[in-house]
Amino acid sequence: MSSASSVARSRAEPSRRTQRQCVVHRWLGRTIPAGPGGTLMRTMRREIILRSTAVLAFCLLAALCLAAPHYAGAQQQVSIGFPPSHKLIVLSVPDKPAALQVDLRQLSLQDNTLRPEGNGARLLAHDASWTLSAFAYPADKTLSAQALREQEWGGLRKAPVKATQVKTSERGPMALLEYFVESFRGESIQQKNVVAYLVSGDQWFDVHISKVGYSPDDDVFFNSFLDGIKVIPNFQPGSADRFRYGSFFYLQKKWPAAIEQYEKALDLERTKKELPQAEWRVLVDNLGMAYGMSGELQKAKRMFEFGITQDPEYPMFHYNLACSDAELNNLDDALQDLKAAFRYRAHSIPGEGMPDPAKDSSFEKYVNDPRFKAVVEQLCPSSHQTPSGFLCD
Repeated sequence: MSSASSVARSRAEPSRRTQRQCVVHRWLGRTIPAGPGGTLMRTMRREIILRSTAVLAFCLLAALCLAAPHYAGAQQQVSIGFPPSHKLIVLSVPDKPAALQVDLRQLSLQDNTLRPEGNGARLLAHDASWTLSAFAYPADKTLSAQALREQEWGGLRKAPVKATQVKTSERGPMALLEYFVESFRGESIQQKNVVAYLVSGDQWFDVHISKVGYSPDDDVFFNSFLDGIKVIPNFQPGSADRFRYGSFFYLQKKWPAAIEQYEKALDLERTKKELPQAEWRVLVDNLGMAYGMSGELQKAKRMFEFGITQDPEYPMFHYNLACSDAELNNLDDALQDLKAAFRYRAHSIPGEGMPDPAKDSSFEKYVNDPRFKAVVEQLCPSSHQTPSGFLCD
């Protein structure tokens, strides 16, 4: 299966609007641009190890950066109330027994993804003055929640900010660390921070909640967030979780790991359908692609054929079936598949685009074949290059 036929495969990760808020990436050791009125934190460029003593400091700076556009009015921002509805989000890691559940309430989810090695996860949510970040990461030694808090507190003491009013307490299984930051870069921000630490087996979790322009009236909302934190000790991933895991490994081109998670997601979908149509299409299509990229062309072909039986008008099932047939030396069927793909072109996922077969290495052996040339010239007379490959005009 060609890499060219994986045009627009970035859709393996559910699309998100571009986020311009400044976020310190815990595992990538780099920053991305700030939002309106924010700044680039170029001084924070250094690699961060998952359980480095600097981690807590970087979480703090991420929260401060998200609040950057609101410095001027920070002291006037008082929370009036949160909507009564709940927004429960689970932070989980493949093949780990426990997961972390948080209630985001009114906050907008910005990020919920695995770390590059796939053995940890991070979550970030915020609104104008509140920020919540959560991390799941592997324990490299046996610690209680209280001992984990003390270990990470060492990192905060090294942060380039002054933490005051430091307090520690316990709340059920959580070890809490509370502190206050009065100013940042010469600006008054009056930020209260509460960090909750939890331990489950060989996993560590922490949740960092902060509020810029803190007022004592905000304590009720801190308590609301803390009440929403829960470790799920025997977490059973659903199809959406397995799809997310598989997409993470797919985008890293770790085909066996992607196949394992996608197969489990599809098995769950056959029992109980949970994924929206667009994500179900991506699941089946990417599973077939992962088979193909692993050299399992017959499995790839059967997966695309299965997709067509369930969703006959989705063009990429037909297109990638054509790729499989071409690589299996079946040009006649490949040409019929291509015709079907372009017949249903209007049913693509929005923004997906149709690959140019003439520039797809799956069809490389046929580029000079008169039948192939005639069909492609009719279906895709011109194309343009994109970051993910050539798309037909």
